[in-house]
Amino acid sequence: MEILRFNIHTPIECRERITACIGYFDGLHLGHQQLVKRVLEIAEKTHTIPALITFDPDPWVVLKKLHNIPHITPMKHRQDIGAKLGIQKWIILDFQKDMAQLSYEQFHELVLKPLHIETLVCGYDFHYANRGEGSVKTLQAQHFFKVEVVEEIASANEKISSTRIEQSIKRGEMEETADIMGRFYEMRGIVKSGNRVGRKYGFPTANLKTQGEYIMPKQGVYIGSVFVLDTWWMAIINVGHNPSFNYQQNTSIEAYLLDFDKMIYDKTVTFRFHRFLREEQKFAGMQELKEQLLKDCDRARNYFRKRKEG
Repeated sequence: MEILRFNIHTPIECRERITACIGYFDGLHLGHQQLVKRVLEIAEKTHTIPALITFDPDPWVVLKKLHNIPHITPMKHRQDIGAKLGIQKWIILDFQKDMAQLSYEQFHELVLKPLHIETLVCGYDFHYANRGEGSVKTLQAQHFFKVEVVEEIASANEKISSTRIEQSIKRGEMEETADIMGRFYEMRGIVKSGNRVGRKYGFPTANLKTQGEYIMPKQGVYIGSVFVLDTWWMAIINVGHNPSFNYQQNTSIEAYLLDFDKMIYDKTVTFRFHRFLREEQKFAGMQELKEQLLKDCDRARNYFRKRKEG
């Protein structure tokens, strides 16, 4: 997938005609995927390049002066998902104050026109330009390219949105999250070296240092899986402070991989959250903790066995 960056002061001009969807696309959830699907359909019929247009940094950085904003999927993670869906050009608009202050007419002329868009696909509630004055109606009124609007996508009679997904992640409702994302919630990063307390007692854990700011799941213990060394491994994932024997002041994310005994410090990993198991708790002794971990592992094995059978 080709990645292009666009700045209104040093603009690029796409040589190939494109069909593109536009938005921030945090999570690339089922609603977003409907836009991508429509892009792919139109691009095939019109022999154009399927593309996605997005913004960086997060518009809230400029509009509300927020920083270190957590996301469902940071940009690099989003790009990988987009490539798997079939997007061939990922166009990043450098969203600074000067772009934020463009009128919608200026946005059409200075930003969208140079991209050689043949058809632009957007959601029914898409807004853009200064004070969000640009809308589906203003897009449909311009004459540089065709516009196709995708109507609201709902799940359980409720609109699918990034905000709804964020809330479900923070509640630890990972199966609901998967239903409205179209995949399980994931966090990517590298395995950092810890105090190795778990290894001492027979339960070595991989401590995750995330690459990018992710939405933090509710604290507790999860059935999960970890992708490392080109394989997905069943896992128990703990989000919290390790109150029993290795207290962490900051929230830590660590996983015990079942049937796994390799050293993976500094390796790139993906943690996938399948189901919330229980609250994090402080145990009276190591034996009590080990007994609980064995129960957690049994529940994880049963979960994956049923998924395989189903």
